[in-house]
Amino acid sequence: MKRRIYTIAYKAAMLVALAQAAISCNKFLDEMPDSRTELDTPDKISQILVSAYTTLLPVTIQELMSDNVVDYGSGIDVYQTIFDQAYRFNYVTGESFDSPAEIWNRAYSAIASANHALAAIEELGGGANLDPQKGEALLCRAYGHFILANVFCQAYNTVSGQTDLGIPYVLEPETTVFVDYTRGTVADVYSHIAADIEEGYPLIDDTSYSQVKYHFNSSAAAAFAAQFYLYYGDYGKAVQYATDAIGEDPSGLFRDWTLFSGTTVDEYANAFVSTEEAANFMLQTSNSLFGRYRYGRYIITQQQIRNYIFGNTPWGSASSTTYGNMTFYSYSRSYFSPKFTEYFVYSDIVAGIGQPYNVFVVFSAEKTMIDRAEANALAGNYEEAVRDLNYFYHSLGFSTTATLEQITSFYADDAYNSLTLAPRGLTLGNTELNLVRACLHARRIMAVHEGTRTQDLKRYGVAYSHDLDGEAPINIEPYDMRLAIQLPNSVVSAGIEDNPR
Repeated sequence: MKRRIYTIAYKAAMLVALAQAAISCNKFLDEMPDSRTELDTPDKISQILVSAYTTLLPVTIQELMSDNVVDYGSGIDVYQTIFDQAYRFNYVTGESFDSPAEIWNRAYSAIASANHALAAIEELGGGANLDPQKGEALLCRAYGHFILANVFCQAYNTVSGQTDLGIPYVLEPETTVFVDYTRGTVADVYSHIAADIEEGYPLIDDTSYSQVKYHFNSSAAAAFAAQFYLYYGDYGKAVQYATDAIGEDPSGLFRDWTLFSGTTVDEYANAFVSTEEAANFMLQTSNSLFGRYRYGRYIITQQQIRNYIFGNTPWGSASSTTYGNMTFYSYSRSYFSPKFTEYFVYSDIVAGIGQPYNVFVVFSAEKTMIDRAEANALAGNYEEAVRDLNYFYHSLGFSTTATLEQITSFYADDAYNSLTLAPRGLTLGNTELNLVRACLHARRIMAVHEGTRTQDLKRYGVAYSHDLDGEAPINIEPYDMRLAIQLPNSVVSAGIEDNPR
């Protein structure tokens, strides 16, 4: 049997064609140049799976679309056109760093890597010696499509999920030119993701990795599954997987904030994204200009982060914690939590040419605690939700333990965080409503600058506005069509249906 060939160095067989007008798939080469290798051993397949993780996360564009960011004034340069387009919910025309075109291309490139690994495993006959690679490939394929769905689709819900446009779920490596892709629905995409998770998760083996925290290890896979099933509305499975990741009592996974010391962004960031940190389940690099957005017009201001995001909670003010104070001024106007910093990799150090990268903690104990709290709240497990919220705030250093009554009373009346939630297909009683508000606030605190706030606003049908200096505000309604980012023009030109507007 002819074994498949894969370009390790360049990630050949990418779905670049999905972003080019001329073709709709990438041609798979039959000949083997010097830079290619046969996928005939577990080790070679593991090497390919390094490229099954996208090299660009949609953090920048999603953070700028959220209610975390405000217009600091028309006299400030936007810094990057894409920042202006994202904040205004306009079609993003660029195809450089952080653009929808790059998000699309790189995610499908990673998916192609996973599919080639899976095809090679099948051709080799599978077996226990290839199960760890198969598990990782399936989780990577699910994760790549999950990222794309969060960016280019509406949030999944039981009312419109069967009709809202999805994204092509690619299950096979491309071996011919002009593959005809269709988008299907969001429900179709989620069904495929669930199948890949359920098949892949039991096969994950942490001992197969040399750099465990940069792969889908067992804790990261469980954390991803918990987040996915929370979004999918299967709250029992979300709780089950979250518990697999953090245990019943996650206290042993709390960060020791007293160890965070230093005077520079780099010192704090290196500690936050350390592979030695037990709270970090999976790290991921992103080839992004995200760290520079705070220099532009659309930013998180001092007032925004200190008074609202890190403001009052039933446990006290998050601003008073080490985490809340781990912030830096930028031109005396914006705050930036140094959970990450830009690493610039020079290709020509003399000419000053290179690529910017950030390292993100994509799955962590803190975020999984919040996911489990939200799933418990929606499952009617109120005391368990309160327990998990207490775990989260204790992880930040609070000694206070809040009760169900204290939490629900606070979020019924808090001026800023008593959001009006209008989720499709989900009826929330007062207790559930206010527990969910508490979870959304906790996630906003923990994931500030990470783009996940937009996902929460989409999932719960929250109306919000982006004010503009000297112009009418941009009002975003529940399930606004603009929340599903428009597909790159080159993808639409290739025959993929675009998002309605």
